[in-house]
Amino acid sequence: MRPDRTTISPLTIGFLVSGFLHLMVMAMLVTVLSNTTADSQGRKDAPIGLSLAMFAPPSEPEPMPPGAVEPPPRKESTPEEEPESEPEPEIEPEPEQRPAPPPPEKPKPQPRPKPEPKPKPPPVPKKAPPQPSRPKLLKPAPRKETPSPEKRSGARERVTARTEAPSALALPAATAREEQRYLAALRERIKHKKRYPRVSRRRGEEGKVIVSFVIRKNGKLTDLRITRSSGIPRLDNAALEIFRRINSFPPIPASLGRKRWALSVPISYHLRRSPR
Repeated sequence: MRPDRTTISPLTIGFLVSGFLHLMVMAMLVTVLSNTTADSQGRKDAPIGLSLAMFAPPSEPEPMPPGAVEPPPRKESTPEEEPESEPEPEIEPEPEQRPAPPPPEKPKPQPRPKPEPKPKPPPVPKKAPPQPSRPKLLKPAPRKETPSPEKRSGARERVTARTEAPSALALPAATAREEQRYLAALRERIKHKKRYPRVSRRRGEEGKVIVSFVIRKNGKLTDLRITRSSGIPRLDNAALEIFRRINSFPPIPASLGRKRWALSVPISYHLRRSPR
């Protein structure tokens, strides 16, 4: 017996044909979609040109073959409107400042001719200024009395007068005797008021102070000062204290004819040392 041949039924053939057609349709769709995507990207990048042909009436679509799927309508991409850029403000250049013309140079003044030097007058010999006449010192004549021993230390004080009247030689004898008596009275009063500072006596301080003062006509003392210091302030103060305690002397005798009398008195401070 012969083997049975395989027979293909019409139903199987129909399925095969249908599958082949579906494959064809799928391939066409993939191709169309890929072309559409490529065209849309190219149109976005490339500038859009306008022509009169674009405004022509649309042509009738060609009939599609049976079994083909109509591709979706293309969306025309509208170009995006770019925002108008604002115009940049124009900067006007400042007008160039031309340098001011330099001021005209002033003409230099011509030097004046120097005047000829005048001959100098012969120098006038200068007169020597008159030297002030120094007051002469009047020393009273010593008394012829036996010196009494002093209880306090110190030598006998002498009053030296700076006279403002004529010298003693020109004075009458009576006036000279009156001055001596007045100066002797001053000497006794100064000796009576003299004190030796205890601290200076204990420390063995010695020295000589010259005190100057002015006696007014009424005997009042003024212008009291030290003209020569002993170098020891304690002794200087003790000498001034003598005249502060006296305060005033007897009035100047009218026979002397003086309204004021400037005097200088040396005050000595010396310790007596007992012989060994």
